[in-house]
Amino acid sequence: MSVRLRTSLFRQRGMSYWGWLLVVAMFGFILTCVSKMAPAYIDARYVEEGLKKLAENPNLRELSRADIKKELDRFFLINNVRGEPTKSVKVIRGADSMLVSIDYELRQPLIYNVDVVMKFDKQLNTAKPELCCEPLVDLEQFRKRDN
Repeated sequence: MSVRLRTSLFRQRGMSYWGWLLVVAMFGFILTCVSKMAPAYIDARYVEEGLKKLAENPNLRELSRADIKKELDRFFLINNVRGEPTKSVKVIRGADSMLVSIDYELRQPLIYNVDVVMKFDKQLNTAKPELCCEPLVDLEQFRKRDN
């Protein structure tokens, strides 16, 4: 066998054991991240859909805070949304509009003592229902006033 053929075959061996181990470890880490964080993002999607459905209600301005929360709770129950999103519904009435805000933060343990913090802020402003679910109002001013 010639030297040229031998070096050519040596280069075509494929990935080594350590290369495959690295690929499997990276795939496992990505799969772990997705399995831990995906439920929170699915719940956030349902929160957004609930606010959009609430925006379609023609009698929204006449509903009380309790009725609005009841409507959202019903939607969340049907779509299996639990935990922080259901507890953080706030309704703020203004002179000519109303703001329904669902602002929450989730801390999910990832690996050992490493946590992932996910922050979600969805708002429905009745003055601009077409811009549903994007935060238009900074609620820090209301939090400072309430404390």
